[in-house]
Order: sequence, then C-alpha cells, then structure tokens
Amino acid sequence: MNSLKKPSRNLEPTVLTIAGSDPSGGAGIQADLKTFTAAGVYGASVITALTAQNTQTVTGAMAIPADFVKQQLDSVLSDIHIDIIKLGMLPNADICKTIAPYLKDIPVVCDPVMISTSGCSLIDDPAVAALAEHIIPRATYITPNYDELKTLYKKELKDIKTAGIEILERFDNLLGIVLKGGHIDTDSQTVTDILLLRENSSIREIIETNPRYHTKNTHGTGCTFASAFAAFLAQKLDPPDAFSKAVAFTNHLIDISQNTQIGQGNGPLLHHRGINNER
Repeated sequence: MNSLKKPSRNLEPTVLTIAGSDPSGGAGIQADLKTFTAAGVYGASVITALTAQNTQTVTGAMAIPADFVKQQLDSVLSDIHIDIIKLGMLPNADICKTIAPYLKDIPVVCDPVMISTSGCSLIDDPAVAALAEHIIPRATYITPNYDELKTLYKKELKDIKTAGIEILERFDNLLGIVLKGGHIDTDSQTVTDILLLRENSSIREIIETNPRYHTKNTHGTGCTFASAFAAFLAQKLDPPDAFSKAVAFTNHLIDISQNTQIGQGNGPLLHHRGINNER
C-alpha cells in the first residue's frame, strides 16, 4: 500500500464503503451508496461478499477472494481521495487481515455486521474474532446493534452504557461507540440512541430520544445509520452533530417507509425519497 500514489484531495466529500452486496437493494453496499447520495456525499465501494437474500431471510453468502478485495482497494485509493471509510460485512478472517493496513490514516466508521435484522448470522466465529483483533483496534467509531454489542462485550449484558464504556476502555483507539435502542424494550413508545464519545480522559454522552415506529420495514437500518454518520462526518460535522443528524436522517426514512410494501418481510427504507425528495 505504501507504494500507491497519493491522490489529490477532492472538492466533494467522499466516503468509501467496504461491505457486502444485498441483491434486494435494502442493505449492504446498495443501502450505503443510496445513503451517501441522499446525504449529499460522493460514494465509492469495495465489495467483500455476495449474498443471496431478500426482505425475509439470507439464504447464502459467498466471500470475495481477499486478494481481489485488495485489488479493489488499491484501485480506488490510488485514484480517489477518501475522507471517511465505512465498514460493513467482512465475511472472513482473511478479508479482515487484508483490509486492516488500509485503515491506518483514514477515519473509520465500523458497523460490525454479524447478525441481520431478520436474525440470520452473517459471519462465522473466526471472522468475529478477526473483527475484534484486526478491525476494531483500527476503527474510529463503531455502531453495533444490540446482538452485536452482546457479542463484542463477551459478558452478560445488563446495561448497554456499561458495556459501551468497557468496550471503549478495551479499545483505546476508538473515539466513540453508538448504542442503538431499536432492539431494546420494543413495546416502548420511544427509542433512545446514545453516542458515547471519548473526550480527553472522560466519556461524554450524546442522547437522542425519538418516537418508536411500530413497523416491520427496517431492513438495512443499521447500514443506513452508519453510512449517514460517515457521510456527515465527511462533511466535517462535529461527531455529536453528525450522530444527531444521522439519527434524524434514519428516523425520517423509517417514517416515510413504514406504510409501504416492498417484499414480503422486513421491508427496506425508501432512500430514493431522501430528505429533500419526499413525495
């Protein structure tokens, strides 16, 4: 990687997503690129896996060979200046080890994709271990869902803030962890999302509480939030503002998507209607 020619800075904020493909269009690379467009940044992508999935289930996944993932990365990074890297599905240990050196000098928003909205496991145990060993130690922010937080915490999860603080203490490279409330107390009329942000020797809490949308149309919300957070960071917003704006962005998409029907399961968000294109 050191031999790559350093590209000149773009005039446009640019985010690179490194993630898997969702042929149904609601999650993964497809959701990331749609989010970047709706949020007003340029998006590039490196594909790590092909999946066979729809709004109901994941029936298969095929990892891209690690050397071809590297070839994609070299092609993009030798030509285009990247402001932020957003990580999604990293399907095996080889891919985690391959991309880790590329995360050295660029801020990274890592969505540690392990379990889909429909409850399907997306990566195996060696990949989970490699994520913790090679990727999270190089990330700037992580955005786990509730099940992924439990996996990373490795202990009985009684309080998400306690778990978040311990994970921040374990990985001193992390500037922040997002604790998402969508899967917690699902009978509640509100959802509380928290950004724990490292500031000097203390940890600051940024809390966003919003109405809960009782809808099954939540396919790809984790990908969308992490991509929106990365996009707003690329636009040079301060982390608390980028977090709050990403929460508002994602909630808006859930709102306008809740009564539509695309597919027969957990429907996707209507990224194409975005913030400025609602009809």
